[in-house]
Amino acid sequence: MKKAFVLLLVIVVCGALATGQEVRIKDQKPFFYAYLECTGPYSQMQAKIGEFLEAFFSQNLGSFTGLIALYLNAPGQVPEAELKWRIGIPIAKDMEPAAPLQKDVFDHPQVAFALHVGPYDKIGETYAKISAFIDQNGWRMSGPAMEMYLDNPEETPAEKLRTELSIPVVKK
Repeated sequence: MKKAFVLLLVIVVCGALATGQEVRIKDQKPFFYAYLECTGPYSQMQAKIGEFLEAFFSQNLGSFTGLIALYLNAPGQVPEAELKWRIGIPIAKDMEPAAPLQKDVFDHPQVAFALHVGPYDKIGETYAKISAFIDQNGWRMSGPAMEMYLDNPEETPAEKLRTELSIPVVKK
């Protein structure tokens, strides 16, 4: 019985690690990013990404280093029509985007971090793990949640999509 329990535990732990959902605190260097400010439901995401990318490349703001999304509030905190979020790409400090794009700095020294592997509609499960980790380890959230998309969803099967989730934290 004890061997079966240990084997089951090893399978569960290896499965969690294989899906990349281990939560840890990591140091985060500040970086500048160009972004498009968005308001409203996340169902607008595809259209807003297209709008952002068109403006980004037409302004020659640099190479594509990875798309990010920042979530300034969340469903349950505000009505869907009042959701505030940003679509962006890291840029060099000296780059100056023009309207409709803006520039900001992500300057949060520590983040609770996890790699979500799987479809975007399951990302809430990884956020729940990060939230539990934050609460159980004496941290508190100190800034907007950020997602960095590592794969192109048009080329990568949904079950293999990788998304880095980072939530700025400080010790309580």
